[in-house]
Amino acid sequence: MEETYRDVGFATTLAKGLAVLEAFRPDRNVLSNGEIAVHTGLNRPTVARLTYTLTKLGYLKQEKSKFRLSWGALMLVNPLLADLKILHIARPSMQKLAQDLGGTVSIGVIEGANFVYLETSRVNENIWTSPDLGTIGPLVPAAIGHALCSLLTDQEYELKLQQMKQLRPDLWDKYHQSFLKGVANCKSQGFSVTRGEWIPGTHSAGVPLLRDKNGECFAMNCRVPIFRLSPNQIEEEVGPRLKSLAANVRNQLAFIMP
Repeated sequence: MEETYRDVGFATTLAKGLAVLEAFRPDRNVLSNGEIAVHTGLNRPTVARLTYTLTKLGYLKQEKSKFRLSWGALMLVNPLLADLKILHIARPSMQKLAQDLGGTVSIGVIEGANFVYLETSRVNENIWTSPDLGTIGPLVPAAIGHALCSLLTDQEYELKLQQMKQLRPDLWDKYHQSFLKGVANCKSQGFSVTRGEWIPGTHSAGVPLLRDKNGECFAMNCRVPIFRLSPNQIEEEVGPRLKSLAANVRNQLAFIMP
């Protein structure tokens, strides 16, 4: 990270502190200074100073020699989510679709070369890993990534392609053909599907949802275990139903927004 930014206006220490917070994930929610150093590329003395400071500020909680995110970190997220009427409108329909299909339905946004989930509905009996708030994944192999990128302008799209090629060349090499086809399908038929290409044992459909007044892109996906689907159900039912759900959310949002 020390070599990445040479802009004199760039606050490197702040960036390093945020990198420490970003090192925590649902599958690695407790980390030592050494583990944080590995995930961030920072040296251990720097990490030790940052975790000490972040603990004092209430963003981390120390448990012996390891750290986890503290509830204080929610203060950073709450202002973002509090005014998202789209989530309140979509929840009931998302939950019904998840129950009908025995899968998960999520809303996500673009963050760099990744997507971030803002909301997920699931069936209670679901026994496989389910995405939830704050879960991050790469745009290239995911149906929701296809849907999100279909909302970009031509110029933004070209820049996003370059970013994905640069940051995740491994994923680009493996999935770029299905990605390009998925984006085209979202524009032509309103949804894209992936058949166990990224997450084995599941099929997914992704649909563009909307772009808000701030330019943020929102999309939805529905992920269902293969054993719960008939051979062509992901294209013939799941995709169209998710597309209809997205249209309903847009209509409701347009009705209540000034």
